[in-house]
Amino acid sequence: MTKRENLLRTIRRDSPAYVPYRYDGSLVMLCPEVNARPREGGLDDWGVNWIATDADEGSYPEEKAVISMDEVADYEAPNSDWQAITADLQGQMAGHSDKDVLFVVRSEEVLFERTKYLLGTMDFLMACAGDVERLGILLDKVTDYQVQLTEAIMRSGVDGVRFTDDWGMQNALFINPQLWRGLFKPRLQKIYEVVKRHNGIVMQHSCGCIEDILPDLVDLGIDVLDPCQPQSNDIFQWKRQYGKKLSFMGGLDTQTYLAFGEPAEIKTKVKEVLTIMSQGGGYIAAPSHTITLPPANQQAMIDAIAEFNAEHTL
Repeated sequence: MTKRENLLRTIRRDSPAYVPYRYDGSLVMLCPEVNARPREGGLDDWGVNWIATDADEGSYPEEKAVISMDEVADYEAPNSDWQAITADLQGQMAGHSDKDVLFVVRSEEVLFERTKYLLGTMDFLMACAGDVERLGILLDKVTDYQVQLTEAIMRSGVDGVRFTDDWGMQNALFINPQLWRGLFKPRLQKIYEVVKRHNGIVMQHSCGCIEDILPDLVDLGIDVLDPCQPQSNDIFQWKRQYGKKLSFMGGLDTQTYLAFGEPAEIKTKVKEVLTIMSQGGGYIAAPSHTITLPPANQQAMIDAIAEFNAEHTL
């Protein structure tokens, strides 16, 4: 079984041969030719200013509003070259000599965070609570842009898209579930449907506590959810309740044992997670956050995944 086939079987929960590791080379993340989050800092295509940190952690938004609610009606989304985006992604794929991989495009700060960055966090949250009509105008403009971007991405022939939007804090959603369902769910559906029309894979990244909307994500037809933050969510319950309809990537806890444990403890904890999350397929092993880990701890995690695969048949 090739690496690509095993990864596809994992995502489809169709008898994979082993548990894939997010960074084992079978999953290639491509970046579209848009400036949604400049890693080196500076303005993105939407006018949001980003502050650089380092090569591993990337950058973070300045949290300074780009527009006010009074300017929403006149605001225009970036004018991107869709044909150039498609052609660039085709060139990126052609540059990979090893085609035994799954090509997934990273689409960042898609809707929730994009709108939050444009308005500033405080005005965004206030609009969610009391100015949903004008907020809806802005959300529709961002959604229209993301639909066009996703169409340009999928025309390139990639296998799918990994959308990123952090909806959760450590212990709760940023907004209540009812608001999320009214404001974001139907618009996300429009974006996801583009991928599905091309028979592609929908991956969704959201850090934080998102348990309250797990049924909604299943309803939206997401194929893979990450990073499955175990300090904020009961990921084993996720697997038991939704594992026949949803696959998972992540869940190896960077907030506890991966960052602070000893190698022997890490191996035990990693194998415990793999034992539960890999049942029936549907699990890609990965840390629950992309932070820099002590080299010995990272190696212990990788060794534990390899040992698990040598000892188990899925």
